[in-house]
Amino acid sequence: MKILIAEDDTLVREMLDAFLTEQGHAVQSTENGAELVKLALNEKPDIIVTDMHMPEMTGNSMVAMLDMYAPLAGIPVIMVTGATKGELADAGIPKEIPILSKPVDFDALTAEINRIAEKKR
Repeated sequence: MKILIAEDDTLVREMLDAFLTEQGHAVQSTENGAELVKLALNEKPDIIVTDMHMPEMTGNSMVAMLDMYAPLAGIPVIMVTGATKGELADAGIPKEIPILSKPVDFDALTAEINRIAEKKR
C-alpha cells in the first residue's frame, strides 16, 4: 500500500516510516498536514497516517481539506495522537477515522491498515 505520514515529532515520524516500510509499504512522510495535502495531490496514497497536533495545519484540519479535493476525498485516514479524549471530542474528527493513542501500538496500527486493505479488495 502507498502510505503517507504527517507527524511533527521526528522520532515518531521516523519510527512509523521505518516500521511501515519494513512491512512492505511504500511510505513517504512529512512534518505537518499542509505539506501532506500537497504530497497527497501528487502521490494519491492508499492510506494516510496522521498526528492530531502539528504546526501549520492540524490533523483534523488536514482531514477536512482532503475532503475538499475530489481526488483526495475518501482516502482512509488513521489518526495516531497523544491528544486527550476531551481534545478529541472537541476536534470534530469523523467517526469513521480510527484513533490510536501514543505511544504507537504497532499491532493496532497494523490491524487498522489490514482492515482498510480488506475493504479496498
